[in-house]
This record gives sequence, structure tokens and C-alpha cells, in this order.
Amino acid sequence: MLVECNNINKLFVYGSLMEGMFNYKKYLEGKVISKKSAKTKGKLYHLKNKGYPAMIDGEDYVYGELIEVNDFYNVLKELDVLEQYLGEGNINNEYIRKVIVVENLEDNKIEYAFAYIYNLNNDINFFKNAIYIEYGSWKKFLKELK
Repeated sequence: MLVECNNINKLFVYGSLMEGMFNYKKYLEGKVISKKSAKTKGKLYHLKNKGYPAMIDGEDYVYGELIEVNDFYNVLKELDVLEQYLGEGNINNEYIRKVIVVENLEDNKIEYAFAYIYNLNNDINFFKNAIYIEYGSWKKFLKELK
């Protein structure tokens, strides 16, 4: 099913942009209209050489937050810089911004949202520097590191 990107105004965040995490304050604080616990299909890793997570395609569940923000497209432009998303098809993208299917865990509603998926093609050492998070929660992983 093809989804029109112009109608998408939500983000699925699973790492440093979640509430209480280090990039939330800089990029999202004061701009969030709504936030709901959510999950999506994928595989989650912690990049030990970078200190943040990476979601790639997969069949696990990755847990995060489904958020709506004010001034959505300007926020998206700022997040593109943070996530080193240089545009569709750019081989130097660190993350690829794409529309994914997300399950809102508060009412089990299926929604569409933008998410940043790690670009494996741009990191030949990914699996050497990545720790697989089997249970799909980066916040839980960080708590266990302490």
C-alpha cells in the first residue's frame, strides 16, 4: 500500500530524541503536541563507537515514541541535519528518513510516521561496532549499562 508522504505529520523516535534523552531537549522540547508509546518492526542496535542507537530493517519489535510536533517540516529539516540525512538516494546518508508502519500502544491503532533508519550501506564496520538489543528498547539497554 502506497502512502502519500505529504499527509504524514508524525515521527517515530527510538533513541536520543525520546523524552528524557540527550537530543530531546535540543530538538523537541516545547514543540511536542502529543506523545504515545509505540512499536514498529525492525532490529535495534547500540552503536558503541558512537553512543547512540541504530534501527535497521527486521522482524523484531523496536519500542519508542510516536510524536506529533508543531512546525513539523522545520523540525524535520533540523532532524535531517542531526541524523545526517542528506536527501533521498544520497549514498552519504548516515540515516535514511522513510515512512514506516507504527503501532500506537495506547490504543493499538496502526499509524504511519517518519523514522530514521540506519544506512547499512554507508558503514562497513556496522556489525563490529554494534550491540544487538534483542528486546528492542534503547532506554532499557542504557539503564542496564549503568
